[in-house]
Amino acid sequence: MLETPRDLRTFVVPRLGRIAQVEDVVVPVRLLDPVEAEVDEVTLFLRDMRACDRSVGSLRSYGLALLRWYRFLWAAGVCWDRAGRDEARDFMLWLDVERKPRQRKSGPAAGSVNPLTRKAYPGSGYAPRTRRHNWAVVRAFYEFHREHGTGPLVNPMPARRARHGGRADGHHNPLQQFDRSRRADFQPKLAHRAPPHIPNHLFAQLFAAMRTDRDRAILAFYISTAARASELLGVSCDRVDVGQQLVGVYRKGSGDLQWLPASADAFVWLALYQRQLRRVSREAGQPLWWTLRRPHRALAYAAMRAVLIRAQKLLGTNWTLHDLRHTAAKRMIKDPSMSLADVQWVLGHRDVRNTMLYLEPDAEEVVERMRAHHLALSQHAPTPPVPAAGYRPEMLATLLGGR
Repeated sequence: MLETPRDLRTFVVPRLGRIAQVEDVVVPVRLLDPVEAEVDEVTLFLRDMRACDRSVGSLRSYGLALLRWYRFLWAAGVCWDRAGRDEARDFMLWLDVERKPRQRKSGPAAGSVNPLTRKAYPGSGYAPRTRRHNWAVVRAFYEFHREHGTGPLVNPMPARRARHGGRADGHHNPLQQFDRSRRADFQPKLAHRAPPHIPNHLFAQLFAAMRTDRDRAILAFYISTAARASELLGVSCDRVDVGQQLVGVYRKGSGDLQWLPASADAFVWLALYQRQLRRVSREAGQPLWWTLRRPHRALAYAAMRAVLIRAQKLLGTNWTLHDLRHTAAKRMIKDPSMSLADVQWVLGHRDVRNTMLYLEPDAEEVVERMRAHHLALSQHAPTPPVPAAGYRPEMLATLLGGR
């Protein structure tokens, strides 16, 4: 007999528990319950992830996803090792209908589209990618405890199944690609989204809105190296080769050191910025980017994001730091002298299919070509047929309405 489903319209999930940063070189992230006690099963899972060479940022991301799951279970009164398919179903439905707490009361409406960038602002609910990530984290968490015998034998989050039932890819032909068109139960679907990039005239306005030489230098490095935000902000002084115009970044995924070429303008702005901070140490291992106000500290991602937001308030745009990487990739892919393999190497993509996303046509260029197409058709419109001899003009005007 089926149980009565929860009424998610009146279901309230209190914001209990939190993610804490602790002084631990192994697992610096902890999930604390409502009484500030450590959730041991989550710590074991994060410890195993850390052993798999996951970054601290990934641990925090997984911890926040599990915090949502635990808050739902605490509100439902279900222990974590007693959760089943019904709890997983209701949790994914709750994520779909739950509204995120709005931190800023002022600003554009949630989900509205910026008229200049044509990018939507964050919505009031959880995005499909966030819900999909939460689904994957909860499933991985229970798979870990199932394999180690410390949790339930059945994972509450269902796995992806084949079209006719059974295990997915159970009889896969190695000469063919895997079929990823079928999603697992409760797994949200993702809409195709082309990587957003900044047009040249809007980037010129954004660059002019930068107030300091440091901000101009960072923007010039972003647009010429296509490095990720964290990769470029983590550059130290010993990884800058001015003579060869190279900058060394540690890749986010592999952690390998890769030297990326930058534009000459970027190093000019870098010299002007370093001239302002003469008293800051430039020894090996010291950060390259510092805050301009004393006491000088290493420039963090949040501070650089605030710089970008402050400049865009004057422009009325909503670009992100990662859009600069997309813009650099789009510029390189349009250059006929650069191959797809070259762009893949610069971006640090392991799979060339990720680089092929930038091969999609630019929406603005397609619109311009369509306008030219319609204009050409209007200029070469067919001439109206000439009536045969013998018809009086006033009769034709009455019959055809004067056309």
